[in-house]
Amino acid sequence: MDEQQKDDRQKDEGLWEHRVRFDHALRGLKVDLTADAAQREAIARAFGMIALESLSAHIETRAAPSDKPVVEVRITLQGEVTQECGVTLEPFTHALSGELDITCMEKQRVTHEVAEVGAREFTLDDLDEPDVIENGQIDLGQYVIEALGEGYDPFARKPGAVFEEPEIEAEPSPFAVLSKLKRDE
Repeated sequence: MDEQQKDDRQKDEGLWEHRVRFDHALRGLKVDLTADAAQREAIARAFGMIALESLSAHIETRAAPSDKPVVEVRITLQGEVTQECGVTLEPFTHALSGELDITCMEKQRVTHEVAEVGAREFTLDDLDEPDVIENGQIDLGQYVIEALGEGYDPFARKPGAVFEEPEIEAEPSPFAVLSKLKRDE
């Protein structure tokens, strides 16, 4: 995780918390979350929305098909947002949705796995590292915020809004100006 991702995650922390134990998530969970008015207001402010009318998420966890204890988290969210049109700057309300798939592994397991890797060759699958979970808990609310960030378009267009480039009168070429000056003499 690079510094920008750490900064973004710290800004989003606390917007919506819903922690579950790693071992429970490993066994498989189905959780439905709905943001209350205070949570929606805080999230709308953080994302620069006029209002977040509704936000709910369906979350499923399961053990990843692996010889290691890794949890796969799938989030499907839907909501309704009021924001400024990216073209007209008029407020409009529209539906939003998003999906996010994340894998998680406990911190002590990650440290142990890195020690075992040694000098082996890496594949593309190795680049998608699992999120590191500390204190034995997964914050599903934080992942809902991450899914919202993936699905939210801060420059969405109001239905029917079309950007029309303003007509700019072409400047005459220097030769046309000289020609006109000659004619005027």
